[in-house]
Amino acid sequence: MPLFRKSQVSVKKAVARHEQVVFYPSYGARTADGRGWILTVQGSVYDPRISWLRRKPMFAVIRRVLRMDRTAEEYFRIRMRQFLMFGLRGRSISIELGERVYHVGESDYMGLFRGEIVISNEELAKIQHSDGIPANWLKYRALLTDADERLVEGTLQLVDPVGVSIISDVDDTIKHSNVPNRKDLFRNTFTRTFVPITGMPELYQDCAQAGASFHFVSGSPWQLFEPLVEFMREELYPPGSFHLKRFRIRDSARKIRMSPQKTHKRSAIEPILAAFPQRKFVLIGDSGEQDPEIYASFLRERPDQIASIFIRAVREETRESERLQTAFAGLNPRDWSVYREPADIQERVANLVRGIQ
Repeated sequence: MPLFRKSQVSVKKAVARHEQVVFYPSYGARTADGRGWILTVQGSVYDPRISWLRRKPMFAVIRRVLRMDRTAEEYFRIRMRQFLMFGLRGRSISIELGERVYHVGESDYMGLFRGEIVISNEELAKIQHSDGIPANWLKYRALLTDADERLVEGTLQLVDPVGVSIISDVDDTIKHSNVPNRKDLFRNTFTRTFVPITGMPELYQDCAQAGASFHFVSGSPWQLFEPLVEFMREELYPPGSFHLKRFRIRDSARKIRMSPQKTHKRSAIEPILAAFPQRKFVLIGDSGEQDPEIYASFLRERPDQIASIFIRAVREETRESERLQTAFAGLNPRDWSVYREPADIQERVANLVRGIQ
């Protein structure tokens, strides 16, 4: 792809200086012929300005209903802020990778964008190790207009064709959310500090050291990306690609647009499995929502790819529970497990990852 100057970026659709771009961690996969890499770039564009009329009424109602103290109110203001911003449609997104420029695509009606670019092995060799990050990660930056001197960077992980990857849920799998209790879920999401599931950081660290790659697929909305990343960094969870849910509040009709949990997770997981047909995958989730049913469907469809499934019991389920027996009906009992504490499966999962490498 030829180089071009910043001034050649379409002014009509360029990201304005008062607008914000954020990239979400993604992944790269080798091309079928092994001569290059397909890199997935994803993120969002939004207007960070929030009108007083949009912010004040909502804060007042929530404060009154939940009777928040000062600490809870501060958490709420920070985490709710992204939900009150407007995603910007039709913004042209290009990135600089090494010395070359690649066009990714345009943002959609929610301000989200996702696109693929292809680079050769020779191009990759020139830019690896150049940014002080691990060799299996790439750093790139947004191409903005000449007048915009901001540095907006993103990262993606280069995942080899063979090996093991962990697809992990977030809520009630790596952090306490209490999804079955909607009121408690709201408080844990918006008004309390995030708390990790005891033992999960250590379990995932062991797997990362054994060579596993990570993909975090969650029903949490993209608006929570930044606090989630901060939480995972502080708790020393290994980095990985993020695949969160589309979510939008429409002011005019006071409606919520949200993709169903099963639809979202299937549409997020399927491209990952398709990109790495020779890799083995370990799926880790919980029983709070539809992880058992979703994961079991992939095990039926792709038995050669799914190495094992681990479901954390949040309602004190056992393997003999009617729901889990129904979800995994006809599948080999050795291919799926139910656990309550991460310590119960830590050695088994780590050994599984080491055995596959």
